[in-house]
Amino acid sequence: MLDNLVGWKILVIILLPLIFLFRRPIKILYFDIFQSILKRRVEFNDRYGSALKYVGGIDISFIKNDNVNACISLVVLDLETLETVFSRNEMIRMTCEYIPGYLAFRETPHIAEILKTVKDKFPKFYPDVLIVDGNGRLHKKEFGLACQTGVTCDIPCIGVAKNLYQMDGCLRDEEHKSSIDKLKTPGDRFEIRNINNVVIGCALKTTLKSSNQSMFRKDTGFHWILHGLL
Repeated sequence: MLDNLVGWKILVIILLPLIFLFRRPIKILYFDIFQSILKRRVEFNDRYGSALKYVGGIDISFIKNDNVNACISLVVLDLETLETVFSRNEMIRMTCEYIPGYLAFRETPHIAEILKTVKDKFPKFYPDVLIVDGNGRLHKKEFGLACQTGVTCDIPCIGVAKNLYQMDGCLRDEEHKSSIDKLKTPGDRFEIRNINNVVIGCALKTTLKSSNQSMFRKDTGFHWILHGLL
């Protein structure tokens, strides 16, 4: 019996440093499996078309020089009048470290929590569609923040990012920069394709001052983004 206890103690002493040493690779493996499973539940059909009333925009901003404490903000607009009908800000504390390509695991739990609060306490202002500051299919696993939020929270999501997420087949090269320079008028856009030539996003000119790389699957996404920003 004593020998067995000593053996287990030795095993624990050996394993604990190894687990600590390889904790990030283990976490990434878990994230990869989780994304692969949830990816099968992504829908690309248009649930609403133009029959939308409220659109929500959500983002998380950090306190300066602090990568743990942040503020999550949700703003809901009436798409007909573009008037703000609801807004909510909450201070949050990040518990998951940022790992490139796995932003959703850091932010989605907080997005889900604030959406649940709105659904439970202010259901009349629950958005029909949500715009998130992050990518959707424009992601190495074609399952970025917008996809993971949409599946987890069961809400149609549009991912909007300021910069191109670079991966195989999607590079910020001279060809891409040349295409960006050709976007002159709000509404101008070009498709972004992956290494298999499948459309996974687009670059969309939203205002006269900026050009955003934004993930949309259908033209309704373009319509609502432009409707809300122009």
